[in-house]
Amino acid sequence: MTPETDNSSRPPGLQTLAWSVCQGLYENVISQEEMVRAGDAEAVHDMRVAVRRLRVALSNFAVCFEAERRRAMRAQLGQIADVLGAVRDLDVMLEALKQQKNRLTPEQKKYVGGLSRRLRARRRRRRRKLLAFLQGDEYAAFKRQFPLLMAARGQTAD
Repeated sequence: MTPETDNSSRPPGLQTLAWSVCQGLYENVISQEEMVRAGDAEAVHDMRVAVRRLRVALSNFAVCFEAERRRAMRAQLGQIADVLGAVRDLDVMLEALKQQKNRLTPEQKKYVGGLSRRLRARRRRRRRKLLAFLQGDEYAAFKRQFPLLMAARGQTAD
């Protein structure tokens, strides 16, 4: 028996706490979806943070969830994090360039302007991929399968 499957060392109520924490974080992920679809850059950030926190919670409460389902959920969360990160990283870069604008020479501004246009075009492409992901099968599977992970919370593998 590994520590991951040893139910005897788990304090009473830990599974309930794990479920509560993970459920709240899952709801935070889902609550950002509409604003991400609407184009809100802060919602992209907030959803990405919520995904990261849920991944960490699943790791920290690993003993409370069936291993195979937990690993599958973490993989799905990784996919979500990747598509959100691809957009968010460009938001951060564009904001950094914007903050530097007043410190640049006219020649530097010309180059930064060209870079900003390319980054915005790249962001639009990545945003389209994000929207397609949110409408796709993988994201739908995440929303369908997370409740199954919670339902199996007391059934760790032996």
